[in-house]
Amino acid sequence: MDKEQLISMIHFLEERGKESERDNRELKELVNELRDIKKQDMQNQSDLMESIERLTNQIAELSEQNKVLEQEVDNLLP
Repeated sequence: MDKEQLISMIHFLEERGKESERDNRELKELVNELRDIKKQDMQNQSDLMESIERLTNQIAELSEQNKVLEQEVDNLLP
């Protein structure tokens, strides 16, 4: 290998190193974005589960109230 080829190879490797650093930086940013998205998804899931629990409790309460009202109606009818 002559001097020009070595210089060319060094420049190529320097460029490749810079590209690799850029790729790594972009991948780290992507990983951070994905972590943030996952955290938000987990929070949304938790919020939804809490809402489902509240709604389930409300349905149970309304069902009990409905039974009481039905009994009262039955008692009022001859």
